[in-house]
Amino acid sequence: MNSERIPVIAILGHVDHGKTTILDKIRGAHVQDKEVGGITQKISAFTIDVNDKKLTFVDTPGHEAFDLMRFRGGSIADIVLLIVAANDGVKPQTEESIEIIKNSSAKPIVVINKVDLPDVDIEKIKRDLTNKGISVEGMGGSVPVVLVSGKTGQGLDTLLETILLAAEIEGLQDRGELLDGVQGKAVVLETIKDKSKGLVSSIIVLQGEFNVGDYIGFGFGDTVSLEKAKGLITEENVNLEYLKQGYGGRVLGLSSVIEPGSQLYALKEKNEKLLTSLFKKEEELIVQEEMTVDAFASLFTAEQKNEEKKSLKVVIKASSEGALEAIKKSIEKLEYEEVKAEIIESSIGDISLNDMEKAVVTKAIVLGFEVSADPGVMDLANNKRVLVRQYDIIYKLVDEVKEVLEHIGEPQETEEEIGNALIKQIFTLTNGSQVIGCRVEKGLIKKGCKVYIVRGDDIIGEARIESLRHEKDTITEAKNGIDFGAILDRNIEAIVGDSLYCYKILK
Repeated sequence: MNSERIPVIAILGHVDHGKTTILDKIRGAHVQDKEVGGITQKISAFTIDVNDKKLTFVDTPGHEAFDLMRFRGGSIADIVLLIVAANDGVKPQTEESIEIIKNSSAKPIVVINKVDLPDVDIEKIKRDLTNKGISVEGMGGSVPVVLVSGKTGQGLDTLLETILLAAEIEGLQDRGELLDGVQGKAVVLETIKDKSKGLVSSIIVLQGEFNVGDYIGFGFGDTVSLEKAKGLITEENVNLEYLKQGYGGRVLGLSSVIEPGSQLYALKEKNEKLLTSLFKKEEELIVQEEMTVDAFASLFTAEQKNEEKKSLKVVIKASSEGALEAIKKSIEKLEYEEVKAEIIESSIGDISLNDMEKAVVTKAIVLGFEVSADPGVMDLANNKRVLVRQYDIIYKLVDEVKEVLEHIGEPQETEEEIGNALIKQIFTLTNGSQVIGCRVEKGLIKKGCKVYIVRGDDIIGEARIESLRHEKDTITEAKNGIDFGAILDRNIEAIVGDSLYCYKILK
């Protein structure tokens, strides 16, 4: 492991799956007891010692209202722990966390919690995760799976060893180099107002270090501030002299509320020109960042995609009335699988803060043609995660909107396990077809459904059921406790004792 930087570990997962309980057990504290309603409602960071090495954990809210902060937690991590409760399985926020992981360069580790509870089905959770795109060990993938109990502490030593091993083998994310004159760079996780300490910002140091007395720079574009740090403390309010890269802690004494996700810079000397150039570069990166159609469409939440009437809400700004009318007419004609673009606002002129406020309220995207953005627009877009796209060719604008509509309109397929059976006999017919004789152990097995043949922790193969028979009768489904014979659409090298798991496809 790189001794010069501490691994940053984010903890993601569904509400009440035990994220904070696990972290409490690891660091011997009782954060859970202090949270309103027992739910983590803000991001917090803790640096701890493990086997003479240090690890920084970022505890993220699991409630659906805090999806943006969950994203920030996942985006700054070297390693991401996906917590799944053994008694609950894959849930909506689990799936959202999976999407964060899939779009991140962080190394994932699956942590199945509450394994001390009775009647849990670990193998089903592994299969469900694999079906959602997290290829876990034992199911043909490489993502480690650790079984733990946040309540009893079972498996937590193994989890810490797995984290250290992942950091050593996989390495840490490349944060780049600091410019001359820059002491350190950090990301703000949260800012709160404390009755005795005033404004307190929780941070993770990404590069370099922050020292008490350093000049702390924050802001965006041309609007920047440079103030001395009056103090650095841990989450437990222990005073610190410095925070090095990888450490989490809190900065005291800044005069402004700093938005979560914002960057902080530590400078040895008061150099506003250098600070302004740093934030201008960040602004340019955001404005110039080229987004793929998949990323463009992914801004729509699962709830929006599942609405009965789907639409892409847009605010349009153009350089002339003629161009505006041409764009509106072209977009209004677009439709894919009953998904259309809904124009919330359209006018000529540069993109204004008023346009952005409408986009925030209506959850719209902003499309600009041959126009610029007023001061503060891109800052607001970054903070509120509103997509702003600018074009100088109309057909490119229209084509990209069309692609997004097609992406949104595509049916989303998921798999739902409906039953499993034990393979008791296998024989081959004269025509070469393989017949698998089974007994249903749980749920039901249906003709036409997808099945996985599983041996131990490994998936041997997958197929679809072409026909089912019970004794001499042809049937469409076999229920719990029934013996049946199945012919699949392909032969799989199954053996007696393997399990057959049946799934139906949902759209």
